[in-house]
Amino acid sequence: MTTFRPQTMQEAVLRELRRRINDGELPPGTVIRVDAVAAALGVSRIPVREALMILEGEGLVTHRPHVGFAVPSLTAEELEEIYYLRALLEDEALRRAVANATDADRAAAHEACAAAEDALARGQVNAFSDNGRRFHAVVLASCRMPRLLRLLDGLWDATETYRAANKLDETGQKTLQAEHQVMLDAFLAGDEQQLVEAAELHRQHLLAGALLGTGPAADPPADPS
Repeated sequence: MTTFRPQTMQEAVLRELRRRINDGELPPGTVIRVDAVAAALGVSRIPVREALMILEGEGLVTHRPHVGFAVPSLTAEELEEIYYLRALLEDEALRRAVANATDADRAAAHEACAAAEDALARGQVNAFSDNGRRFHAVVLASCRMPRLLRLLDGLWDATETYRAANKLDETGQKTLQAEHQVMLDAFLAGDEQQLVEAAELHRQHLLAGALLGTGPAADPPADPS
């Protein structure tokens, strides 16, 4: 693999590891060996460890004694619990978002939804997921409840390694984007009930896609880098 020469080594390693996790090259349960990553990317161990610590803070990796860093693995029951908690919190946030939304919020939601649509049309699945999350974040942020939003961010981060769009086929991805559009239309129209109902259907499809990435417990594989 070509040695990185970007702005900083840490940023390069961080981008590459995040890409591998989001692309599914490092699936849930994979142990990430610092020495192996450093050798593969042509860098020292220091920027690799720094990058992994940042990813740990984002919830994309965990650190376990006697194992090291690994991509977190969730059971079906854990995923279902996370989405259940999301439903409880998001419904309230969405109701308040409709009541508190400004013209700037509505414009930002429209832009994020359009960006997700464009990424999907280009076949850029990770960009579609990134912009989809940005769309949700913009809508939810309109609730003006920072503590609630921090709780929701944690729940979203917990399932980042189980991105539904990465596991669904093209039809499933288009369904997710169609649901974004329904949510956007309801948000722009100030239709609280339609927004909450559309969000619930959307969560059901996200959970179904995420569950495609679960399976029986096994010994964690090592990063093949």
